[in-house]
Amino acid sequence: MKASSVLFAGLLTCLPLAVGADDVSGPRRMTLADEAWGTLYYVPSTLVTYRYTRNTESGEREMSSNQGKVKIFEAGIGAYDVVGPKHKLKVEGTSSDVKVTFDKGVYTFSHSAAGLKITTPKGNYNYTNVGEDITSTGPFGKTLIRNKNGHYTVTSPKGDYSYTPLEGGGFEVHGGPLMNHPGLYRGACFSVDGVGVFIDFRKMDPDNALFRFLEFQPQLEYK
Repeated sequence: MKASSVLFAGLLTCLPLAVGADDVSGPRRMTLADEAWGTLYYVPSTLVTYRYTRNTESGEREMSSNQGKVKIFEAGIGAYDVVGPKHKLKVEGTSSDVKVTFDKGVYTFSHSAAGLKITTPKGNYNYTNVGEDITSTGPFGKTLIRNKNGHYTVTSPKGDYSYTPLEGGGFEVHGGPLMNHPGLYRGACFSVDGVGVFIDFRKMDPDNALFRFLEFQPQLEYK
């Protein structure tokens, strides 16, 4: 791992760790299926009292709880249909291309050499790497993360942030907390009545230093 990558981890030390997190799906979630694009999960604290069943022959699953019944159908390799009392969702894809249909909205996630591109009904998001610099653009505007010899600066519509390493392993931060700056998302989360789908940007773009060192928050969230 590059020394600059190690220092980038220090840039994110002000982000809260995911306390009690599932190692795969994130805080307060339990994984039902681990896929190349992310996970299918449920949230015990939302369901409270619940019953989960799975038909090993058909692959059909059902989560019954105080939220109602959520049916989960395997729709191919890496694909699921999730139908709840309030929402329905279809996810299909690979580690480089994912399509999510959530109610009537369509969301796509595409990774290429140029970076990660996300399209949503309310705007698009792009993450690009140029050398050690990372640019995030979206409906919020533009956030630029720049690295020069381990000194990181973040410029966003919310202002400026800087992380400067000091002798002896110390560091100095200005403009925190980092989570106030938009565009620093680890993934996208779609919730269907206590069951959900997590599109993991770290899996989709493992070379992006931002996704490697972000914990599970913040995320793009759709409910």
